[in-house]
Amino acid sequence: MKTIFSLFCVTFLTITSFAQNYDIILKTNGEEMEGHINSIDDRTIDFNYKNETLHYKVDKIDIAKITFASGRVEFFNAKNSDGNKADLENHHNKVAILPFAYIKDERDGSKSVSNRIQEETYSLFKNHNADLEYQDPKTTNALLIKAGVTNNNIAGYTMGEICHILNVEYVIQGTVSVQKTSKNTYGGTASTTKNSGNAHVDKNGHLIGDIYGSGKSKTYQAHTSSTIQNYGTSMVMNIYNDRGDNLFSQEHESFWNTEDAYKITLKYLAKRTPFYKK
Repeated sequence: MKTIFSLFCVTFLTITSFAQNYDIILKTNGEEMEGHINSIDDRTIDFNYKNETLHYKVDKIDIAKITFASGRVEFFNAKNSDGNKADLENHHNKVAILPFAYIKDERDGSKSVSNRIQEETYSLFKNHNADLEYQDPKTTNALLIKAGVTNNNIAGYTMGEICHILNVEYVIQGTVSVQKTSKNTYGGTASTTKNSGNAHVDKNGHLIGDIYGSGKSKTYQAHTSSTIQNYGTSMVMNIYNDRGDNLFSQEHESFWNTEDAYKITLKYLAKRTPFYKK
């Protein structure tokens, strides 16, 4: 009986340890603090990090939301830095698509192509929507500009911070690489035949042609050729949530060798994400 009781206690403690969760504080600057919230007063929150005993005082004015271990979410500071409503509680199930990085021949490619791929990704997912709300790319890009996020400094932000800036729960981010490979040359011969002695009278009674010609045919040949440039295309697609977790990441190289082969590759990867609905 004692052995059974001991086994029960060990099992209970094991289950309890695996089921243990933590409170998560999301600050207005995108930083996350994971641990235990001990108390909340009018201005501060008493907090200690997981596996630590030191207590910290966190100003409530610096907190965007708290996700408690129970699963309950509480939002703070409904106004952002420019005084507009952030409406954080409505970010749930919202998705933003970032401009895709476009690299051509190992150099930064056209910004217009980058934005076009962003628009095509938006249309693809919106037309195969799995009960999510997709933010218009123009809104996404405007919010990034207002926040000072550019192609040159976006690497300095976590995807959790980007979600917070865009007020969405998820972001889709990707890179398209296109590189020149081989060339195919196609040639052909065109033939033209003319009769040297084909004389006739036109409708005005005039003699056309050489009545003394031999009547033999002459053939003229012209050689033509064309060259087609082939391209190798690869794409990486990632999906992150507002905690910065990477929910999906996959790379695919296109079988096709045209410059716009990314369109087929985009659909191939989109179908394999949890967001795509047939």
